[in-house]
Amino acid sequence: MAGQVDDRPGATLERLVEAMNSGVLATDDSGRITAWNPRAQQLLGYTRDEVLGRPMHGLLHRDADGHVPPERDCRLLHVLRTSVPDHGDGQRLAHRDGRTVMCSWSSAPIYTGDRPATEPAGLVVVFQDAADRVAVERERRDRMAQVQGANSRLRLVAEITTVLLSTLNEEELLRRLVRLVVPALGDWAEVDLLVPGGRVERVAATHHELSSADVAALEGPLPPLPRIPRGPLAQVLRGGAAVIVSGKAEVRSDEPLGAAQYELFQAMGAQNAIIAPLAARGETYGALTLGYSRPGQVYGPDDRLVVEDVARRTGLVLANARLYAEQRNTAEAMQRNLLTPLPQPGELRLEARYVPATQVSWVGGDWYDAFALPDGGTGLVIGDIVGHDLRAAARMAEVRNMLRALAWDLAEPPSAVLARLDGVMAAVSEAELATAVFARVEEDPAGRWRLHWCNAGHPPPLLIDHDGDTRFLDEHGVLLGTPDLAGTRPDGTCVLPPSSTLLLYTDGLVETRDSDLSDRLTSLRRHGAHLAQLPLPELCDKLLERVEPGGEDDIALLALRIPA
Repeated sequence: MAGQVDDRPGATLERLVEAMNSGVLATDDSGRITAWNPRAQQLLGYTRDEVLGRPMHGLLHRDADGHVPPERDCRLLHVLRTSVPDHGDGQRLAHRDGRTVMCSWSSAPIYTGDRPATEPAGLVVVFQDAADRVAVERERRDRMAQVQGANSRLRLVAEITTVLLSTLNEEELLRRLVRLVVPALGDWAEVDLLVPGGRVERVAATHHELSSADVAALEGPLPPLPRIPRGPLAQVLRGGAAVIVSGKAEVRSDEPLGAAQYELFQAMGAQNAIIAPLAARGETYGALTLGYSRPGQVYGPDDRLVVEDVARRTGLVLANARLYAEQRNTAEAMQRNLLTPLPQPGELRLEARYVPATQVSWVGGDWYDAFALPDGGTGLVIGDIVGHDLRAAARMAEVRNMLRALAWDLAEPPSAVLARLDGVMAAVSEAELATAVFARVEEDPAGRWRLHWCNAGHPPPLLIDHDGDTRFLDEHGVLLGTPDLAGTRPDGTCVLPPSSTLLLYTDGLVETRDSDLSDRLTSLRRHGAHLAQLPLPELCDKLLERVEPGGEDDIALLALRIPA
């Protein structure tokens, strides 16, 4: 009768199950289906009559290949064996039309009063179509993987940039590059550089499996860059964009450079590779080639962007390294050209060294000089103009020439010569302050060699006897550029023993930012004593090696050896 309420036991539960928006099925203790709601029919296509009494596992459970898996592997039936509720995602259930439906599910045991609590009378399974949710989750995972991959590539590029910026040595720069990109971006890598005259040279290479000796054999000069490029390497070196090539066949061409690249690909076992230009400021310096030797590994669009970014950054660092080298060579050449050749008066022996500062902009004001005097003596000078640039180098040349002229013209003690230099500097030179030692070496009638010197604020000369005794000539006065205080510079005089060595040097040899000056001077004395009996050229070289100057300032060193 319409409007009557069904008050049968369980009728309310049946109505709830029928109305659920999830598929619901139940089985007996053998796994045969005993209940099937309308939503289950909508999801899987089977009517209630078609499923009741049939084994759930064989009818519905499918693996990834669409086959019925072994019953022992059926998680849907697991609850019958354990009495423990279960749930899962991504379970494939068979549709009536033969396809599979991706479902999420949960299961629980059914108990009746006539059985022990540990023996389920069956199970109930609630399931929903999870295809959309699985697709969304898969897309989320893919996007997360893409983000993680992008972050990893960004970290790699940042690390490569940091490492490359730590050196301005071109060869070391490119060797670091190939070591950094393998195996992160490929199984092997190599760099080809354009060198003057249209030549090409492979300057760095590495492979994650080949030995260093095998890889080194692949480096060296290559055939010249063709005027009309046909192979991918030649096209990139002629200013082309990055290219991805598949295996050896795509690099082979009838040009010699292409043939050389083909030989490299054979040696590397190349399956896929990318060639990117090392370029900056409109100039191409070379090419970076990265490749995979494993089948199936290919470079995609994202990989190309990363490799292009690495190559672009390398090109910029390479351009800066070459600019640095050019400026350094120019500054050093200017400085060396300003330094005069040394005389070798009689039995006296003179040796000098000049070491430029590691920073180009700091090359400048240090100098040494030695020249004959009208009375037969020899003038010695070591000096340093305040400042670290090419302007300081130019002012150094002015002061050096003025001191030479004054020393030649004035037959007076060294302190008087430096006092006159103070006045001349103030009148005709832009040099403001300088330190210097001016000394005269002469042989007296008794055959002894005497040194007369004046120190204007400069590090003290070091006298090294043949037997290794050492002492600093400590007499010193105020800097040059302070004519009002010229009278405070004393003259010093001493006898130079046979086979002794006199060292004049600038502060770059003994002053460093993070060390104590007195410790550095003590170290200089100790090394000088150890090297006392070496030939003069070797003594100078070994002294520079052992003292280990910091490179923060340029160094001038002038050494005098007295005859035996």
